[in-house]
Amino acid sequence: MHNDPPGSAPSTSHGPFDRVVRVPIPNQQPHYEHAPWTGAFPERLADFLAGLIPLFIAELASATDEQINQARDAALEQIANHGDDLQFGGKHRRSSRTALARAFALLARAEGGVTALGVHACTAIHEGCPGLKPPASASPSSDTDS
Repeated sequence: MHNDPPGSAPSTSHGPFDRVVRVPIPNQQPHYEHAPWTGAFPERLADFLAGLIPLFIAELASATDEQINQARDAALEQIANHGDDLQFGGKHRRSSRTALARAFALLARAEGGVTALGVHACTAIHEGCPGLKPPASASPSSDTDS
């Protein structure tokens, strides 16, 4: 529910941290060489991203085009050079995870946002946004008093 002033146009924004929600991770059998993508790793990575992406979205909200380009280039370089550390461990794991979260925050600015790795992030209300749907586990509430 939005709290727009009476008589004003409805907001097209989700707020200062925008919308970052967990989405189901496809249940697929990875190749044996991708063993870290099994077990708890995908869930932990999605939780990490869901927690950090909103902070980067807020940080980048007032960034200039030049700052956006610099952030994009830095994230791209880190992920390209050390993305394996993110998945398999290594001395660049922390900086690679942070670069991935920053990349999601940048991609969230695109129309329709970004959905990957069990996370959806967007900065504007759009059709089909998983963040606008009630959680699948939510059941209709009963308004009866006991």
